[in-house]
Amino acid sequence: MVLFDARWLEDWSDWLAREGLLPGTPFLISPTAEYDVVLNGFFRDARMVTSARRTQEGYARDLAAFLNFLWLARGQRSWRDAGEADHLAYLQWRRRDSAGPQVAGSTWNREVAAVNQFYRWAVRDGHVRASPIPQVSRRARPAEAGWAGRRNLDEQRPATYAHDAARDRVDWMPPGAYRRWRDVGVRGFDRDDLPGGAFRGRWAARNSVFCDLMVRTGLRLSEQAALATFDVPADRAADGYQRFWLPAAIAKGSSARWVYVPPSVVADLAAYAEIDRPKIIAEAADSGRYRSWRRPLVVEDPARSAATSAGTTPGSSVTRWTGCAAGSGTHRWPPR
Repeated sequence: MVLFDARWLEDWSDWLAREGLLPGTPFLISPTAEYDVVLNGFFRDARMVTSARRTQEGYARDLAAFLNFLWLARGQRSWRDAGEADHLAYLQWRRRDSAGPQVAGSTWNREVAAVNQFYRWAVRDGHVRASPIPQVSRRARPAEAGWAGRRNLDEQRPATYAHDAARDRVDWMPPGAYRRWRDVGVRGFDRDDLPGGAFRGRWAARNSVFCDLMVRTGLRLSEQAALATFDVPADRAADGYQRFWLPAAIAKGSSARWVYVPPSVVADLAAYAEIDRPKIIAEAADSGRYRSWRRPLVVEDPARSAATSAGTTPGSSVTRWTGCAAGSGTHRWPPR
């Protein structure tokens, strides 16, 4: 096993650049606090590097779960020495053992796919001789399926995929039902559309417009949570839909695009920016939350989409981060 060399810390930035490690790349540490350079090379493979951040994190979690099982339940076995018996024992524990988690078929299939992808990479690059996951050939498709069907004829798939994995059922919610869910669950209203006395939620107006913006624009949760105040429109005087640019740095799959916001949601966004947001910031400042940040990001000029990152210790470096409201930048900071 090639382990992490502490001397690399002396030239950490150069080592990261030489190894091609991008910010946010997942990595795994063994139970003995060892960094296996070969194993973590999987996350630098082209297929992983080009995957979405959440996909990479999911692969890392699922792979770590299997490696932990090898260590804890299979005599501290290395990933290089794992065999089919280890995989079948993992299947027994994950799905059938009454003392195990008994995960659903869809969860098991996702986990197997992640570990299978890792071992395909390991076999291809010569790190192991064979995968511990038994394989079967895909069922041949008829000739009339065309090239889209023929292209998978020689591919293999894990033989231990579950057959009870139900497809996600999509239920459509009519607008009226959505508004009732929002008013009762998020805003705390009762069935008579009046504020409920038992509701203990905070910042209901903010949470309500967050839901409305996502439902009316189709933004994903991770995309919307990364928006800054420079991004979203809040001009009540403008007529009709207002648009803003969703930059590739926060868009899923780097799918930068224009997002169109209806006037009713723009009005609610403006109300939040004028009323709730200053109260939230003041409360956080009074409680000392901002002082606990090790590297705060400070917007010096509210009219410019730029922030300064500075350490709290004397002599810390200062970096200028530029926002992406115009669609040209690459750096982001969380909305505050």
